[in-house]
Amino acid sequence: MITVLAITTGWVQAASRFEPVPARSLEATRGADIALAADKAGIREAPGWKHLVSDRSAEAALIVGARPLLQARQLAVRLPEPARVAAPAPAPVVKARAVVKATVRAYSGTNHVWIPSLGISRPVYLFPCTRSRPPDNLMYRWGCAGRNNLYLLGHAWGVMKPLHDAYTSGRLRLGMIAIYADGNGRIRSYRVTEWRVVDPVDAAWAKASQPVPSMTLQTCVGPNGSLRLNVRLVAVD
Repeated sequence: MITVLAITTGWVQAASRFEPVPARSLEATRGADIALAADKAGIREAPGWKHLVSDRSAEAALIVGARPLLQARQLAVRLPEPARVAAPAPAPVVKARAVVKATVRAYSGTNHVWIPSLGISRPVYLFPCTRSRPPDNLMYRWGCAGRNNLYLLGHAWGVMKPLHDAYTSGRLRLGMIAIYADGNGRIRSYRVTEWRVVDPVDAAWAKASQPVPSMTLQTCVGPNGSLRLNVRLVAVD
């Protein structure tokens, strides 16, 4: 009987050693371990350290002493996200060719020339290459010009006075636009590329054929109109 009691008592004592610890005690123990580990890692005094160890992965990192990881997590919690600055909208692109085409659509007619910057708007008449009589005060298209060369001429004191005055005052500019309507009503724009002042007999450059559609404007300049101003333009469209 005594032997049985001894064995039974041993079972009871052994069983008592394996009784489960209440959940509350485990939680308290775990919290203490975490706090102790935080002290060792040197981060318990930092604000929000409990938040850093609120999940299992952070707790494990803390217990093994992974201080850099926890500090990085702390910074991630404490630092706000950088403000996002919207990229500036690209500046609108203005295409010169498109502007010229839009301008050309505002004109219509036949055998007519416009130079808006000079205030010129004139009908154009044919001046045959065989004509010997001097020109009247009209805007003429000269019949002696070569291929691709729309040659317009007029008196400096009359229809071409705005061109004469622009040259003598220094207002003649590269890129100046002229618009022409041919006999079929086709509208085409031209821009100034260069000009020359020559003797009246030196007409080779002015009347020469051109590789692309071009325009030449001619009028008189100099003392008593003794020289010729020849302005070359090239088609824009």
